[in-house]
Amino acid sequence: MIPLASFTLHAAAAVFCLGWSIVTLLAGRGSRHATGLAAAPIAAALWLGLVAASPATPLDGLAGAAEVLRSVAWFVLLLLLYRRAGGARMAAPVTRFAIGGGVLAAAALISLVPGLTQAIVVPSLGSPALLARLGLAVATVLLAENLYRNADEAARWHVNLPCIALGSVSIIDILLYADAVLGRSFSPAMLDARAVLTALAMPLFAIAAGRGRRLRRPIQLSRDVAFHGATLVVAGTFLLGIGAAGEMLRQLGADWSRAVQISLGAAVLMGLAVAAASQTARSRVRRLVVDHFFAARYDYRREWLRCVDTLSAGEEGVEAPVRAIRAIADPADSPAGTLLLRDPLEGAEAGAAATPRYVWAGAWNMPQRPTLALPAAHPLILSLRGGNWVALLEGSMAEVDDAALNDLGLGQAFGRLWLAVPLLHDREGLVGVVLLGTPRAAFPLDVETFDLLRTLGQEVAMFLAERRAAERLVDQRQLQDYAKRFAFVAHDVKTVSSQLSLLLANAEDNIADPEFQRDMLLTVRASAERINALIARLRQPEAETGAPRQAAAPLPTPAPAETIDPVARLATLTAGRAHPIVIAPAAEGVGAAAIDATRFDAAVTHLLDNAIEASSPGVAVSLAVRRQDGRIAIDITDQGPGMSPEFVRDQLFRPLATSKPQGSGIGAWQARELLREVGGELSVLTSPGAGTTMRLWLPPASVTTASGPPHEGTPQERLRA
Repeated sequence: MIPLASFTLHAAAAVFCLGWSIVTLLAGRGSRHATGLAAAPIAAALWLGLVAASPATPLDGLAGAAEVLRSVAWFVLLLLLYRRAGGARMAAPVTRFAIGGGVLAAAALISLVPGLTQAIVVPSLGSPALLARLGLAVATVLLAENLYRNADEAARWHVNLPCIALGSVSIIDILLYADAVLGRSFSPAMLDARAVLTALAMPLFAIAAGRGRRLRRPIQLSRDVAFHGATLVVAGTFLLGIGAAGEMLRQLGADWSRAVQISLGAAVLMGLAVAAASQTARSRVRRLVVDHFFAARYDYRREWLRCVDTLSAGEEGVEAPVRAIRAIADPADSPAGTLLLRDPLEGAEAGAAATPRYVWAGAWNMPQRPTLALPAAHPLILSLRGGNWVALLEGSMAEVDDAALNDLGLGQAFGRLWLAVPLLHDREGLVGVVLLGTPRAAFPLDVETFDLLRTLGQEVAMFLAERRAAERLVDQRQLQDYAKRFAFVAHDVKTVSSQLSLLLANAEDNIADPEFQRDMLLTVRASAERINALIARLRQPEAETGAPRQAAAPLPTPAPAETIDPVARLATLTAGRAHPIVIAPAAEGVGAAAIDATRFDAAVTHLLDNAIEASSPGVAVSLAVRRQDGRIAIDITDQGPGMSPEFVRDQLFRPLATSKPQGSGIGAWQARELLREVGGELSVLTSPGAGTTMRLWLPPASVTTASGPPHEGTPQERLRA
């Protein structure tokens, strides 16, 4: 390495980096984000300046210390960007990188001890100074790659340029040290190339500082001018640098061919990385090159699959309106859009004859306008021709002029609008409109494009209509569940009313009896407690299960239940009944049942009352408890007229269907539902003229879930002949 040439290169690069640090601060208007980004060119300028001061020893002494501090500053900058772009969810990766980088930085700083630093003059894998610097460079590349890969789409636009700049320079450091280990000496050309590449990377921080002003604002429409201007600045700086280097080579007469070759190669690679990270560059390549190789404008299979994937993707934080906009915007190469949907409450609140409105429902890379609403007679809506036409909003052939767009603030609200794509549903008509921003690159419009957008608009309309129908279904299920609970409560209130009516009838003859007075107080207290419990159950049904029920769940989840002794509980429920009831002796080993006393009492009381009503006076009702097929079975048998198979199938468990003059049609249905809530079931064994057995299946205390009652054959087989 020629000291004069190295001095000139590093000194010029230091001045260049220092100048770009000032530009970075100005581009970011002195914000904290811009100050952090400006630290990268300042650290680079300090390092290059010290190398220029001692070009013969660029790796040790003050120059070596400055190189380590430069790498540490860059690593810390990437950590801060990682934490800011990812938020709290990136705390764990940032912590791991910080610990690893801290260990490597400490090792690199320790290696600055004069005795250890001299060992880097003869590079080897045993040199602690070389290993520490190589490890820090590798960690910087890994951190830049993780930051770019894990940042979401909005944040990636703000951090991709610092990742490219610092990652590229760190890769050159890795190549430098790896080449030194293999060749046992450092390449002078690569040492000089580092200065050139570092200088070329600094303008990227100024561009990133300009972008960073919107990092914490709502996502805005990215301007093509910003990217084009940045590209011109980088390209112009590169050309000026190459011209200055060529003139310097001519004046000095130095053989810098390899250094220039490495510098140009690294600069080209960095430029390609910037282009690959830019949606605009990719769009221009696709428009100028790729599309000319195919007869059809689109790969329709790919476009359809992309639309389906976009609509069905359940990305965290990505709402359905944003997915609907992107499904339309991506095929048109538009970077932004907003969604207007027909107001679903218009007809309900203002009557069927009310004029529909199209209200703001969501935006992607556009400002939020929740108060915006367009009447159906607006020129924009009329230009869609009932949903059969894609309206062009920009250019000499625009279907809607600027005055019509601005009369309700559309132009001021969303900036330049390009297309209005209708969302046409086959039954509901025009359900909405997607307004697209101008494309990233020149996008020619033709019949093929309009046909594709109309087709995708119909798919998006079905997607939004399905979501709206699902929401209505959830609401209806909640209302249905509430109505079901209310029916249960009403039936139980009727039972309490019957008890109080009987008490009132007996009070006229026995009110003076002290024992009757005590029984009356106990009955009234029990009735009041029962009514209060029913009201609480109607008001807070989730308290029974410990958590709110999922309204859209396909199957009910058995509720955790208390345990009771069914034999003892039956004895309590039948005590004091005027109608004769015979309880068969229970076999040993019946055990406890996994059901709370409230559900058990309600279910058994309903079925027992029905059995007594079906029985003739004086004819006993039989109860039997046993353990069968791993469950507890309770039979309530009467000798009444029985029921036909058709009645059991079509009427018995149908809510509100009853053959009793004073009945409500709730008892049998409620009993079955109460049992099913805890994993039990209710079976019916009956036939005309042979009585009826209502069999309650209860899960034992050791079983908290069940899959249905044990198999007893088909419903026809379970009805006794």
